[in-house]
Amino acid sequence: MQSADSLKRRIEMAERNYSVRESPSGPPTIKLGDDSNSDEILVFTSLGNVYKVQKKELIDKVQALQKIDLEPGERPVYLTGEKRYKGFLIVGFENGKMGKISMKSYETEYARKKLKGAFNSESRLIFIELIGNDIDLVAMSSIKKAVLFNTSMINPVDSRTTKGVQVMKPKDGSFMIKINRLENTKLADPEYYRRSDSLNAIGFYLKPGDEI
Repeated sequence: MQSADSLKRRIEMAERNYSVRESPSGPPTIKLGDDSNSDEILVFTSLGNVYKVQKKELIDKVQALQKIDLEPGERPVYLTGEKRYKGFLIVGFENGKMGKISMKSYETEYARKKLKGAFNSESRLIFIELIGNDIDLVAMSSIKKAVLFNTSMINPVDSRTTKGVQVMKPKDGSFMIKINRLENTKLADPEYYRRSDSLNAIGFYLKPGDEI
């Protein structure tokens, strides 16, 4: 694998090539997951497809972008190792819903394959990440309300195109605009935002100085 600086330059080049930062149909940048303990690189795209590339063919996982044939207007949004198809893919959408998809549903017989319907495309994707264990996430809406919750509150499903469960409840036309791991936020009192009993919450106004 290449050095961190070299990998960063390759990611930046890939983002420029695919104009992902300005994409209205996916997250604002190409997100990279961990590819340790993996034989394949999975490339999830803005059109809800996932491409599989054998890791042994690559210098680094960003090179997987050169091994796939994207559809017109399709952009890569998330690259990750398959982690032996264990764990769950967490997907979050602008309509306030989130899904927890079993990675087993992405396992196929062949070494490389394109799968359509990798995730639901009815609402714009704003978050995607493969997790091995449940994590704390913070979601924020367009009216600056936030909610902290653990992914254990979302029941896992085998359906790749699940619509998910309502995490943030819309209010006055609001929609979910951002989701981040708790450890990547700047919250003076994180527990102020936590929902531990149920989801489908409007949330709490973001306090001055807090960042998600």
